[in-house]
Order: sequence, then structure tokens, then C-alpha cells
Amino acid sequence: MTYIVKPDDSLFTIAQRFNISLNSLILANPQITDPDQIFPGQMLTLPMSKPNCPLLRQGNRGPAVKRFQTLLWVARFNPGPIDGIFGPRTQAALLVFQSSQKELEITGVVDEETWVAVGAECEPRPDITRYTVRPGESLYIIAIRFNISVESILSVNPEITNPNAIYAGQIINIPKS
Repeated sequence: MTYIVKPDDSLFTIAQRFNISLNSLILANPQITDPDQIFPGQMLTLPMSKPNCPLLRQGNRGPAVKRFQTLLWVARFNPGPIDGIFGPRTQAALLVFQSSQKELEITGVVDEETWVAVGAECEPRPDITRYTVRPGESLYIIAIRFNISVESILSVNPEITNPNAIYAGQIINIPKS
């Protein structure tokens, strides 16, 4: 999506207005050599969040928040109850997580970079993706990572006869969501 800069706009205010991170706005506009210098009439590209990894902030509710809370928990950052409510405890865990990652801006907002850093798969995938199980993962954790159901994973992996008996290094198929 394209945006035309208006008088008194800054990259920060534009990012806030469109609910995107400042970092992703800067990355989407490599023609900007000084982020503090934009001009009325200048055309900017607004990055769009991917459906599997929507922009989240305190006050949001729903399955995407629950998915993010689960991934924080798997990464050993306690978001409090995994209830789909982005409240103060989820916010606190997010800030600690972002500060633990050198490449992340500490914003308190879950943008695509934060989703990827916590282990989510955000990119569109082919109909079937081959995935190598990581140590400590379960089908539930893998399903959360790819934003699909355990049942859909089992449907394309008939060789898995016991969903609780997968192991690190095992290669499984992941269907498109």
C-alpha cells in the first residue's frame, strides 16, 4: 500500500497511525536515507502484516494472542495465563523477550520480526512443507508454530500412529493452513 506524506507527518506518527512497527516502515522504504527527514508529498510504501503473524499490542484479544502467548511460553518467557488476552503480564513477557534479542526493536508491539524471533512461521508456504522436529517439540507446539491444527498435521502424516511419540530429528509434513 502506498501513502503520501502530509505536513507534520513523521515516520513514527505514520507507523502509529497504520499500526505497524517503525522498523518495518523504515525497511519497506530503502529510498529514505535519513529517517528523521521526510517531506510532504513524498510517497512511502506501507508494509502489510501477514495474516499468520498479525500486529498485536496490549488490549488485543483472540486466537492470535493465544498463539503468541504459547510461543512466548515455549521460548521460556512467562506471559501469564495463555488465555488470548494481551494484558500486562503478556506485555511484560514481550518486553523481556524483545530485550533479549539483539536484532529486535523494544517496542512492546508484536510485529512480524517479533513473531519470527519467537519461532512463528509467517511466510506463505507450499501445500506441503517438510519440517524437522526440534528437541523438546510436540505436535501441539509445531501446530502453534505454523498456525494449524494437530489434526491437520496428522492427516498428512499417516505414519504417525502415536501423536505423543515424535522425536527430535524426525521429518514430518506440514500442510498449508
